[in-house]
Formats: sequence, C-alpha cells, structure tokens
Amino acid sequence: MHQQDIHFTYLIYDDLRGLTLPDQDLIRQAGDATGMAYAPYSKFNVGVAIRNTDHTITIGSNQENGSFPIGQCAERVALYTMVHVHGRKPIDAIAIVVDSPQVQNPVSPCGSCRQMINEYRRFQETPIRLLLTLATGGKVYEIRDIHDLLPLAFDGSFLGF
Repeated sequence: MHQQDIHFTYLIYDDLRGLTLPDQDLIRQAGDATGMAYAPYSKFNVGVAIRNTDHTITIGSNQENGSFPIGQCAERVALYTMVHVHGRKPIDAIAIVVDSPQVQNPVSPCGSCRQMINEYRRFQETPIRLLLTLATGGKVYEIRDIHDLLPLAFDGSFLGF
C-alpha cells in the first residue's frame, strides 16, 4: 500500500481590480444574473456567466422548487442554455456569484455541477477556469481548471467511450 496526495493551487484576489477587464465584466454579468434567481426557500441566489473562447457569454441562475430535488443550480442552467443557444463551443471561463446573507466567502460549485462542468472540459480537452465571488464584492477565487476541484472525476472513459 502507498499513499497518493492530491493538491491544487488557486488564486485569491482581494477584489475585482486584480482581474482583467473581461474577467471583471464576466463577474458583473454573473452578479446581475443573481437577480433572476428563484430561491424563495434557501435565500441562496446564484448567478453564473459562461464565456466561450469566441467571447460569447451565456448567463444562468438557480431555480428552486418546493419539491427540492427538481430545482436546478445556476451552473447547469447556464450550461444547458449555452448549448441550446450557441452549441457546444469551448468554454474559457465561468464566473459564479452568490448573493446570500448567510455566506461570507466565495462558494464553489456543488458536486453535481462540478461533474457537469468537468464533462464539458473533457469534451473540449482544455482547462475551464472558474471565478468565484460574492455579489457584495470582496475576495475573488480563481480556480485555474475545474479538474482541480474534481481530480478523480467519473467520465465516459470508464464506460469505454
């Protein structure tokens, strides 16, 4: 038996000023999308903006339902919308902004959303950056590749694809 360690590095910016203008704009659009969230139960509004490598931007927000398992996370809403409207274009970056009184630090995607984003990464075979922050401003976490958050992800290769 032996032990294998998995580590990753991410960047923490004190505010938006350390980011490029296109990344600042992406975060602003994700922040605006929190206003379209439907989260009357959790009060956990999430907005997402996806920027493709051709600079197309698609937004999404979480949509809750009284029957909890059938709601949708903002990340998946944005991914589904992107494919429906623009097709499967390679993704450069995804900004995820949370607007919730109980949250003090940027929030990473849930496990299901990590898996979905990682599937797109596998399809495009290039990193997908994540920019995580709060609608109230403050720190921005930059994850250089979704694969860093899900290093042992299940994918089609296990099924022979």
